[in-house]
Amino acid sequence: MSEPRRFAIPFVEHIWRVRGEVPIDPALAPEEAFARLEPLLRTPGTQLAVEGGTLAYAKHNPAAQDAFATFTRGRLWIERAGAGAVLRFDLFSHALLLCFLAPLLFLGFAQLAESLNAYEKAATEASGKEDKDKDKPRPVKALNPVDQFLGAPAPEDPNKKKGKEDEDEDEARHAPEQGYVLAGLFFALYLLGRWLEPWLARRRLRAALAELPDRGAA
Repeated sequence: MSEPRRFAIPFVEHIWRVRGEVPIDPALAPEEAFARLEPLLRTPGTQLAVEGGTLAYAKHNPAAQDAFATFTRGRLWIERAGAGAVLRFDLFSHALLLCFLAPLLFLGFAQLAESLNAYEKAATEASGKEDKDKDKPRPVKALNPVDQFLGAPAPEDPNKKKGKEDEDEDEARHAPEQGYVLAGLFFALYLLGRWLEPWLARRRLRAALAELPDRGAA
């Protein structure tokens, strides 16, 4: 019975999938190759399954020292082409997915801040127009002689307009710049991870395949 076809969108899956291959010795049997990979994959919280020449694994809450902690699940299998052979891998990376989603989240925060600033500015301008039509200058309350003798500061003029520092403080109340900066930072991390994670996967698999499996004491 053929395996049912899965619905997949290649471009979308490329966001979090890490695929590649590692050349191996053609004489190496799949069982021997998987035995060499087992120490790398069999860590606390990892489930392994070998079926039909394919090794599949899934990690649940991997430890920080796990060399494959960023690849939470995946499949590995061997393909032979002529006189050569390669180990192919198809891995899922939660780190790549989070780095891809984080910029969208921070862009949303930045757009929300800009929308709030525009709304408050419009409301302030509308209120100012109404006050300009009906309000009159208010008298400044003078200090009594006792307060003047004690050196108390003069009361603030209620008709005095806000200075540039006060206006800047109001504008910075919902500053969107931080959202844009964090979005750019996480997007740069995602681009770096798209190149770095396949390289790390090949390096670690190549090192694991070069080691002989520990058969234990006889």
